[in-house]
Amino acid sequence: MTPLARFLIDSKLVLDESAKYCPVRATLALVGQKWVPRIIYELMQGKRRFNELAGAVGGCNSRTLRDRLMGLEDLGVIARTVVTVMPPWVEYELTPKGRELGEALRRIESWGRTHMAEPLDEA
Repeated sequence: MTPLARFLIDSKLVLDESAKYCPVRATLALVGQKWVPRIIYELMQGKRRFNELAGAVGGCNSRTLRDRLMGLEDLGVIARTVVTVMPPWVEYELTPKGRELGEALRRIESWGRTHMAEPLDEA
């Protein structure tokens, strides 16, 4: 099983109409997972320890955060560095691939602020 398949819960999200892998759908499935955009955003600010990241992300339980971080690491989006074993100290940071994804999310943020600033009228 590939890292992407392990990380993306519903593999149907990455397949097109003819059941072929679609990188665009895979990317949307990745950033559509709860907490992933927030984790990327926080790591755009620089290296973070697990508890710092948990506090910055806010509202995400430790198990979910750990799972998201492991998945992002498997995909090469983030790097995990063990600084010291006793006491345990681990830092997370974006890889170049992760920084590129962060920049894409910033462009989406800019588009959203421009075109979705006002709530849509209900019909």
